[in-house]
Amino acid sequence: MEETRKRVGRLKMRHLSVIHEIARTGSLQKASEQLALTQSAVSKALTEAEALMGTQLFERTPYGSRATLQGEVLIRYSAKVMADLERAEDECDALLRGQAGKLTVGVFAPVGWWDALARCVSEFGKIAPRVELTLRQASMEQLLSQLDAGDVDLVIGRWAERDRPGVLNIEPIFHDGGPAFVCRAHHPLASKTPTLEELAAYPWFLPEGPSVLLTNLRNALDAARVPLPHRVIYSHVYTINLAICAHSDTLALLPGFAMDEVGAMYGLRRVNFQLPLDAMALSAIWRAGMAEPELTQKFTALLKSYCQGGNPA
Repeated sequence: MEETRKRVGRLKMRHLSVIHEIARTGSLQKASEQLALTQSAVSKALTEAEALMGTQLFERTPYGSRATLQGEVLIRYSAKVMADLERAEDECDALLRGQAGKLTVGVFAPVGWWDALARCVSEFGKIAPRVELTLRQASMEQLLSQLDAGDVDLVIGRWAERDRPGVLNIEPIFHDGGPAFVCRAHHPLASKTPTLEELAAYPWFLPEGPSVLLTNLRNALDAARVPLPHRVIYSHVYTINLAICAHSDTLALLPGFAMDEVGAMYGLRRVNFQLPLDAMALSAIWRAGMAEPELTQKFTALLKSYCQGGNPA
């Protein structure tokens, strides 16, 4: 058995391809045509394979080449090898075209409600069915850390331009006007245009720090000389935040893109107050110098097409 293993191990890919093609076509001449080789080259490769195996693999008959018992064994396994090689070639081509591989997309918590993203994910699965797509939800700060570590390939969220310039690629996708406070339909502030001081008189739900949004909001309050409300709950658990807002006077921040749909789910409405914050665009963020950015770029382009109101080609 050991000797047989050594003999098989000496066979080269050219030997297996010749054996496979002779078996498939039934003759050396037809095999040479399919392999784009001379008939003498095919005959030489077969002779070498038979010498390495120490046995005849094909019998020459007036009707073509017929495999021996030993030849049938090698034909069976060479067919598997050739099929695996063909699949490997297809997968490599798909990778080059951005149609296969793995892609991990990180989204900051509220983006999970974004209809454009849901449609993008659904369509991406159709146009790139061989891509192993993973979605991960966390705070922007956590996602950017995972991006730096290579655990996430693409982050969809708001981008503060001053952070780590030149290290990441940032492509703005959608401007939704930024976050705003929401309240229950019969909240005392629902039918008026309140001041910042009036907003601060009620409890707030705010994102857990560290957060670019939280920092900017605190800076805006300091500039206006308005203290934070006495009662603030820091939370990224938006389902709980909004459920509480629906039955109390607590206010919560909600991104502009989710305002109408999510507000309707919980019976909430936008408070008529424009926060003094820079409205950062929702952006696609990925590491500069990625070895294979095709999948990242394909996903980003698809999401952007949905945000622009078009249907991807």
